[in-house]
Amino acid sequence: MSEPSDAEVRQLSETLYEKCLQAPTGYLFTVKELQDLMGARRTNEAVQRILNELLRTRKLQAMTKTGGIPVFKAIPVETLEKIQNMTPDEEMLYMYIQEAAREGIWSKTLKQKSNMHTTTMSRALKTLETKRFVKVIQSVKNPTRKIYMLYELTPSIDVSGGPWFTEGEMDDEFITMLLTAIHKFISSRSLPKGNREASFPPDYTGYPTLNQIYLWVKNSDLVNDVELAEADIKSLVDVLVYDGKVERVTGNTAYKAVRRIDSTNGFTEAPCGRCPVFALCREGGPVSASNCKYFEEWLNPADEF
Repeated sequence: MSEPSDAEVRQLSETLYEKCLQAPTGYLFTVKELQDLMGARRTNEAVQRILNELLRTRKLQAMTKTGGIPVFKAIPVETLEKIQNMTPDEEMLYMYIQEAAREGIWSKTLKQKSNMHTTTMSRALKTLETKRFVKVIQSVKNPTRKIYMLYELTPSIDVSGGPWFTEGEMDDEFITMLLTAIHKFISSRSLPKGNREASFPPDYTGYPTLNQIYLWVKNSDLVNDVELAEADIKSLVDVLVYDGKVERVTGNTAYKAVRRIDSTNGFTEAPCGRCPVFALCREGGPVSASNCKYFEEWLNPADEF
């Protein structure tokens, strides 16, 4: 079995790299799996030369699995294009940040993993930020920590707090605006048009569903620059339910606005509803309905003139 030439090694390494890219992103290959992907049997020396070529060109990253087993990870093409012009320090930091995905990685953890001097790490990170390869984000759980993430990624909800946070702060004004708008929308679909005192029959099925509310919000001009999921809208509708402004109907699949009850009614206007000695009022007691002068005045308001 003849040993491949340098040109053949480069060609074989490129073929192996293309096969590795077909595996799920981040898959860890053992040496045996890489040998199987090479197809024809190769000597240990040939296998080592092919792997060394992939490591030299940064197309494979050598790692160590739990138990000390050596494994290799294929570097995606778009990542490869970035790291080829990086210094070793920049590349190391970039790869750690990439592994952290949408959760990001704390600068202290980054220093522990890389074991770099603070000045060296700061200089490399500054270069990566300037080239827009990475960015610093703020975590709502740990606002004082410096968290790094790939520039093109969006932080997870655990990190950013979701659409209800702006620069790490709860956006109360935005939330209140959406709650008011959603309540008005549900109210507009809860009563017959032209007669706000009437009600729909018990078998009415036209109340808005969660999906209809979500689509209305999404297509409105209320959230032009904010990405909202249906689950986000559900959380707002739930607030309206808990506040007693909206109720679930049609088997909990739709929502209906709760009709407001005027706080002024017959009882609150009657003297009994405002009587300071109501607890003492009883027949035979110091105060009773049969001899209450306030009650007489209320029934005969003309006597006051």
